[in-house]
Amino acid sequence: MKKIILMLLLFSVVYLQASELHIQKGIEFCENGEIDSALYYFNIVGEEITIETTEEDIFNKYYYSAKCYDELGANKSAEFYYMKAVRMMDTIEINEPNLYKDIASFFEEINNYKGANEYLRLYYDDSMMMMNEENNIANEKLERLDSLETRLEAIDSNKLKADGDLRLLTVLIIVFASGFFVVLFLFLRQKKTLANS
Repeated sequence: MKKIILMLLLFSVVYLQASELHIQKGIEFCENGEIDSALYYFNIVGEEITIETTEEDIFNKYYYSAKCYDELGANKSAEFYYMKAVRMMDTIEINEPNLYKDIASFFEEINNYKGANEYLRLYYDDSMMMMNEENNIANEKLERLDSLETRLEAIDSNKLKADGDLRLLTVLIIVFASGFFVVLFLFLRQKKTLANS
């Protein structure tokens, strides 16, 4: 019984990794222009999110299938998978602005200029939003750096003030000590002169 459970666990782990490997192989073939091989690996993976496939796997399947069909010139299939990828991206936590740019290029090729403009606008909106976020992060870092520089300047001025105070204290101690020894010397000298007289 233990052997059966162990074999089932091992088989499920291998199967889980196989779906991810199929997607990765499909993406590699698609990027290398080997469309038939890419579509073969994408078709092995199901379209439902299950234990062995993640949302990102399904999104990549749709997106790269669309790119493959686009390269083949199969416009209906390309548009079908592009739209599935867009719907999925809108509902999950994946941000792939290049999808909008690819759809805009696709629509331009098939003379759907309204759709091309719409997705190009979405691409630029998304890119601008990302640039604004990066700009805000950079501004926050600059503010922290300015704050740190201000603190360091304050520490340096406090250190200079402390050094000045220490020098003043040293001078005062020397003056008081000198005065004390002069008074002591005069006192002892006067005592000695009184004792001699």
